[in-house]
Order: sequence, then C-alpha cells, then structure tokens
Amino acid sequence: MDRRKFIQQSASLGLFPLVVKGMPFQSLASTTPFNINPCDVTDRSVVIIFLNGGNDIINTAVPLNQFSDYANFRPSIYLPENSLITLDNNLPDTQALGLHPSMGAFKNLYDDGLLTLVQGVGYDQPNRSHFKSTENWLTGSGGNLPNLGDGWIARFLNDRYPGYSGTPFDGEPDPLGLLLGNTISTGFHSIEEHRLEINLSGQDPAGFYTLISSLGGAPIPSIPETEHGNMLAYLETISSSVNVYASRISETFNNGTNSATYPDSSLANQLKTVARMLNGGSRTKVFMLSKGGWDNHNFINTPGATTEGTHANLLGDLSDSVGAFQEDLQTLGLGDKVLTVIFSEFGRKIIQNGSQGTDHGTLSSMFLVGNGVEGGVVGNNINLSDQDNPGAPNPSQIQYDYRQVFSSVIQDWLGANDDSLQSTFINNQYYNNRPNLINASNLVPEQCYYTPQIPTSCACIQVRIILEGHYETGTQQMRTQLSSLNLLPATQPYSIAPFNYNGTEAFTTVPDDTVDWLLLELREADNISNVAARKAVLLRKDGYVMDTEGVQGVSFDNVPDGTYNLAVYHRNHLAVLSADPIPTNAPTSFVYDFTTGVGKAEGDNQLKQVGDKWAMIAGDTDNNQIVNNQDYNYWKKQNGQSAQYSKADISGDGQVDGSDLPFWEGNRSKLGQLK
Repeated sequence: MDRRKFIQQSASLGLFPLVVKGMPFQSLASTTPFNINPCDVTDRSVVIIFLNGGNDIINTAVPLNQFSDYANFRPSIYLPENSLITLDNNLPDTQALGLHPSMGAFKNLYDDGLLTLVQGVGYDQPNRSHFKSTENWLTGSGGNLPNLGDGWIARFLNDRYPGYSGTPFDGEPDPLGLLLGNTISTGFHSIEEHRLEINLSGQDPAGFYTLISSLGGAPIPSIPETEHGNMLAYLETISSSVNVYASRISETFNNGTNSATYPDSSLANQLKTVARMLNGGSRTKVFMLSKGGWDNHNFINTPGATTEGTHANLLGDLSDSVGAFQEDLQTLGLGDKVLTVIFSEFGRKIIQNGSQGTDHGTLSSMFLVGNGVEGGVVGNNINLSDQDNPGAPNPSQIQYDYRQVFSSVIQDWLGANDDSLQSTFINNQYYNNRPNLINASNLVPEQCYYTPQIPTSCACIQVRIILEGHYETGTQQMRTQLSSLNLLPATQPYSIAPFNYNGTEAFTTVPDDTVDWLLLELREADNISNVAARKAVLLRKDGYVMDTEGVQGVSFDNVPDGTYNLAVYHRNHLAVLSADPIPTNAPTSFVYDFTTGVGKAEGDNQLKQVGDKWAMIAGDTDNNQIVNNQDYNYWKKQNGQSAQYSKADISGDGQVDGSDLPFWEGNRSKLGQLK
C-alpha cells in the first residue's frame, strides 16, 4: 500500500442518502483541548474554500486608485464608486480597495483584524482551462514545474504522518483530510471505479444536511479531463478508510453544536458542518469546501443595477457564510484553532466581454480569515492598464505564487519544517520569501517545527455487554440509579484487590445514562494469560462501553498490532472473556456484542439469558470468580444499607436489601473461568 495516501472524504448536498450505522470511535480530542501554545499546534486545522469557476476579483475588491480606468474597461458592469465599501481609509493609494457592497461581513472581519487579503496571486505561465488550472492549484504544479500526479495536501500530510495507513492512530482518531461540497456530482473515480457514501442526513436538528463520501482506491495513473476529475483527483486515499472513519465523522457531528445563524446555502451548510464537527471533537487537519457558480461569462450583474445580480449574490453568500462561521468558532471557543483560506483557480480579464460578463483571466487574490492572521492587505493593486493580449492582467505582475501563500499556512500556522515544505512544494522558490500572513501570537517559531510523527497503533474497540440484576427486561436497558443518586465514585474503583489496577481514569461530571464502572483487559489471543493492556471504562444503560467523557468505545493506546481477546470485569459479577479474538484494526462498524448469545463468552455457560439478551452473571460480591456462601455472608452484613456504592448492591439500585438476594440465590455455585 502506498504510504502517500491520506483519507479524503467528500460531502455533497443532495446525493444518494445512506444512513451511518457504525458505532463511533472514542474521541481523543475531548481529552486534549486546544491551548494557545505555539509549540502545541496538533489541534489546529485549515479550512480551504475553493471558489470553483474563476472569481472576478476586480469586481470583488475594486482598485480605488484606478477607478476611472476600471470604469472605462468595464463600462456596462463596473460598480459605482459610491456603492463600494472602502476597505481601509489608512491604506496607501497603491492598496486602496473598495469591496463589493454585498461584502459587509468581510469588512467587519477586516475591521476586527481577522481578515488578510493577498493581492496579485497566481503562477507563471498561467493556464486558463478550469480543469488544468484547478489541477495546478491542487497538485502544486504550474510554472516551471512538471505536472505532478499527487496533491500537495497529500504530500504535506504524508510528511507529517509518514506511516499513515488510512486508519486512526494514537492521538488522531479522525481522518486527516475531509472534503465537503458538490463540485463533482459523480464523486471520486479511482482505478477500481468505486465510491462509498456516508450520509449525515437527519442528524442535524436545524434541518440542514451534508453527505460525506469516502473516496477510496489505488493511486490514479492518469486523470480524465472531465467534471468528475476536477478538484478531488489529487487527494488520494484507500478504500478501507470508509468503514473506519464513517462513524467517527458522525460521532463528532452528533456531539457538536452550532451557536451562530448561518445563511441558507450550500457553502453555509458546509461551514456549519465543519464548525459543528470541530466543536464535537474533530481533529481533522485539512477541510476543503467548495462553492461553484463563479464562471460568469454572461451577465455578471443586473443590467442597469450593477450592484445586484449573479456576482452580488455569490459574494454576499461567501461573505455572510464565512462571517457566520467565524462568529460560530469564536463563540464555541474554537477561534484560535482554525484558519480559513479562500481561493479560485484564476481571476478574470480586466476588460468586459460583449455579454456583460468577463472571460478567463490570470491573477487573482486570496483571502485568509481567523484569529491567527496578521490582518490587512498584502501586496499592491495590480496595474489595470498592464494587460496581456487577451485583456487579462499581464502575468508578469504576479506578486505571490500561490504556493508561497500555502507555504506560509503550513509552516507558520501548522508548524511544518523546511524539509516538509520541500517535500510538499518540490521547489524552494515557492516557499522562500513567502509573505508574513500569521500574526506573532500564533506564529509557530522555528524551534517548534514538528518532527514527522510515525503513527502509533491504537486498538479502538466497540463493546456491548449487560449486567444481570441491573438489566430490566421491560425497558431493555439497565438502571442508572447509581448515577442519578450521585453514588458513583468519580475515580475508577478497581485499584483494590483482587483487581489491583492503578489506572487514573476519572470523570468530572458523570456522563448521561451511566450504569457503573467496568474494567477491561486485552489478552493476547495466542497466550490468553498475557495481558497486553487494561483500562477502566463506564457502562451505558444500553450496554455500550464509553470513556469518562461519555464517548462510546474504548481505546487501548500503544498496543502492538495483532489479535486479542477481551476480558470484562465488574465488581459483583463473574468476569467473562470474549470467545472470539478481536483484531486491533477492526472497522468501527464492528461491535463485540456479548449480549447476543452465550457463545460470545469463552467457557461453559459464562453468560446468563435475561429476556432475549445474555448478561454477565450476578452475585460474585467478593470477586473470587465463584458465587457461594461467602458472597451471601457479605450481602447479609451489608443488608439494610441505603444510598451506598456497595458490592453487595447486586441489583444496582443504590440499596442493599432483599431485591439483591434472588440474584445470589439463582446463581449459587456458578463458576467463572477467568481469573
């Protein structure tokens, strides 16, 4: 398997719904909140917004120092000077810009120091084909470099995590890259020509939805110059990732919330989804979003009302959506975690065409948004009179190669070292003399540049089990009185004999629907007596285990790849061992469910049928793996206690009384086979 693959999943609104049913991963992000520390940037993300079609930057940010020339070159489509939003009265004439009147939210971001505009961006020998220029931007090609067959984001992530195989690893439970948007209706076509989709539809109480497609397969030897090849073809992945990450994506989405009011649009929904996933614990490094409709050859605006029409609507949606996104991030406490970068594959001609539109051009501008940006305008207004023969900005006016801008993002924001920049962009001319776009408070200093991290295995397992006595056949759930009566200890209770477990698992606030603590062990499948890892977890009323943050599943970190059996202990039930081994790389849709049959536990009748489920056998109050008179004596001494966390409370209702005795009586002489 090629190590240069990284997971990519695309979202597009309105494509073939397929409901996520896999069980989610444990969220490691919930235990590692972001801190403003320039040497600790593993929680930072980049959100890239692609304006598909070639945005007319000249009608987006009008060069005020050349307004007469601007109006002469565009007699039917220019924006009246008094309609423009002056970006900054303190800028010199060479940078004086007037924003389109629909971009009030961008003006607010600028005034708050949260927006940087980089002018004169492109690449040498610009290509005016939508497909080819997009390919160049996504692969890092163009200029004096040959066509590259993989994406610069993939190269960057491969350098950052050189052993990445498309599955979660220690500290990073999420896909490294996610792509949202409906740029390509047919999805990603790999050499195997297959596509898998995961739908988050119906999981959003606000009513918007986003499909997330896992796009997998071997590297593509050649990309067809068609719609489906556009934009995604250079962000490669592996097919197994869909099963691994589907439920993790759903988990972060379900765990998150939004706090801002967004416009009703595709781009807004994409941004809203990203904010919600980040709030839900996602640690994805690169999100790529898209908004189409920018190829405005005809009627860029309304005749006679040039501040209205197609381009006005596009810019208004972009401005308002990004503004809402940044507001959401700030309110959710994520403002220092996310940098947003906006680009289009090229700009438009300076001169208008005969259809009240503009044709494919060359240079454009990029926008960067977030707490981390320096803020302001970088670069000068292009000279509108300096045109190439077709009437576009002369390419010699280029001020920044797009790779210089992205180099600043991945080094100064994400902490890539010079070797990583060389691996990502191939030629150092594209990262030397890059613009200073990240402010001093968020700039990653050289001594903090990352060392490539080889992923460490993380055995992430979904487990379901129920406790006899606690389980109620009527509700088909376990009772949660220990939690509701505040009787559960905040720290794991298995430090005493015979468990002697020294783990530090604890909760600050008990998660909803918690039943009790369990102790789990991974045992080597070829030598059951060897314990590879132990972990205390919480049991939810539906039988699923979860961590102390309430995230479903259990993660055993730093466990060598292999196959293991799982042992489950409870303080007054006979322990059980899984009859079947569990691979560490099992997909998240895989659940080891002890409740489905007696054969799920090793040994003879080590589970007991309760209704239509199978449960751990109750009554072993002294934890010696036999239910006998010693357990009865222990119960008898404790009988009559109330509101206690006691091993004698076999029914789990917080009381030691006659309701516990039938479970001991029914299980006398039962033997456990796990010690």
